[in-house]
Amino acid sequence: MVLVRTRETDSDAQGGGHTAAETGRLVLGIDLKGDEDHETVLEFGFAEAARRNSRLEILHAWTLPAMYAYAETADPGIGEGLGDQISRTLSRTVEPWQKRYPDVPIQARAVVGAPGAELVYASPGAELLVVGRRKRPLPVGPRLGHVAHAVIHHAKCPVAVIPHT
Repeated sequence: MVLVRTRETDSDAQGGGHTAAETGRLVLGIDLKGDEDHETVLEFGFAEAARRNSRLEILHAWTLPAMYAYAETADPGIGEGLGDQISRTLSRTVEPWQKRYPDVPIQARAVVGAPGAELVYASPGAELLVVGRRKRPLPVGPRLGHVAHAVIHHAKCPVAVIPHT
């Protein structure tokens, strides 16, 4: 599913005539937790960036596990080791795709924060924001997770929601 809103223009805010999405940048949100299938989302993102001749910004947002909450007040740097590990995992996940699409410039980064909010913050100026959606096995209940729901409602660019297992 791709959701496209009316393009916001700079003229709306500042009197210019340029569209907000001029940077040639796609944003792809990836969740590294668990054993999820990233292939479908990464394949769509890299293929779309190659087709558009755009830069691909791959973003993974994470928060400290609850067990770290009290320790963080005593040692504010306690999450640095975990952050380094997450960054290495992100690099390993993206590496095969860089080899398949060598002409697509990428920036992969792991940031501390709520995933939905961080993707919304990254959306201004992007041509497209890509997120995954798990296929739900149950016939009733919510069809979208909180991250896809947040970006659909608040992103400042078109949003592609890619179903995966």
